[in-house]
Amino acid sequence: MQKVFDIDYTIGYFEVDNDFSLTPSGLAVYLQDAAILNSDAIGYTMEYFNNEKKGWVIINWHIDILRMPKKGETIKICTWCDDCKKMIAERSFVVYDINEIPIVKAISKWVYMDLEKRRPVKIDEDMASKYNSLNVKAIENEDYKMSDFSDSDFVAEKSFNVRRRDTDTNGHTNNTKYIEWAVDNVPDDIYYNKNICDIKVVYRKECYKNSGIKSKCYIKELENDKKCVISVFCDIDDEKTIFAEVSTIWS
Repeated sequence: MQKVFDIDYTIGYFEVDNDFSLTPSGLAVYLQDAAILNSDAIGYTMEYFNNEKKGWVIINWHIDILRMPKKGETIKICTWCDDCKKMIAERSFVVYDINEIPIVKAISKWVYMDLEKRRPVKIDEDMASKYNSLNVKAIENEDYKMSDFSDSDFVAEKSFNVRRRDTDTNGHTNNTKYIEWAVDNVPDDIYYNKNICDIKVVYRKECYKNSGIKSKCYIKELENDKKCVISVFCDIDDEKTIFAEVSTIWS
């Protein structure tokens, strides 16, 4: 069995920001695509999951960015499943530039779901054996813990509705959209003068087309003049119902 799945991508103009760097949400799209293609390669295709009415739902991201690739640059994404048991799988990623230098490392956690009953189900032994491929983690000792923040760190909030284009094949908000929304929350003085170096996401509850979202933004000062921008996405009618939290660090 192939231990690590790898695939090359070339960064297009429509995926970059004002500095011609790949956007954070664009990076997450590439990582997600590589994970899907890896699943396809071992026989668990989108058609298989549609027929079984089951699928993988991501619950955590941690993306460590050494540098973002630029427009026209070809990158290689290597991905593998380093743990797959009970109802949870963990997947690692390393992104290399054309000189085989790692520029991004990422790790993610996924839950296997019955999509009709909307609840986790056990991964069978055959599936677990096919997904488990390498007992190495791209980011060691990852606990997926989010940054602490307090009311004094609050800077802004806004409300909006989930649009049809924000949803995926399962009908709920695509996980990459939360990263896109979170980066939109980053103040201009941080966004244009610093580089993103870390992304953490925890997904807590599904939301769907037309769901009302309240986005609350917090900023923390870190060492070495770094800034941590935290976005909390909650139900517009009930702030105790949190859909996701995203933290980004800018250096």
